[in-house]
Amino acid sequence: MFFEMACNYNSSEICALFVRALEIQEEASNYGFEWLDVSGILEKIREELDEIEKEVVKGDLPKLKKEIGDLYMAGLHLAQFLKLDPVECLEVACNTFEKRWRKVLENVKDLPDDKVARLEYLESVWQSVKSLGE
Repeated sequence: MFFEMACNYNSSEICALFVRALEIQEEASNYGFEWLDVSGILEKIREELDEIEKEVVKGDLPKLKKEIGDLYMAGLHLAQFLKLDPVECLEVACNTFEKRWRKVLENVKDLPDDKVARLEYLESVWQSVKSLGE
């Protein structure tokens, strides 16, 4: 499902969106539309998460897309504010997830058929792998 969605875009389109988002934020920052410290950005991220939760309950997909996009922008802004390369941040997250997932698969025994039980089991294996510093 996720792979099919990702295949609707090519890498240059995704890269162009990253660059566009960063340019928009840089322009706003150059005009002084910038938080003075990281706490403002973190509060904005919490605000966006709250808005996403509300839209999930309502089931309004266009508004949900907007709010998830706002969360992406706030995350990019946080990286930019902290002088971190947002692409590198995402790469580190992907690498970490992939490494942990491979360890989870190595440690999985018999998967329960029930979806809830399966998720609980996989989450417990994930947390075990994570606690080992993976």
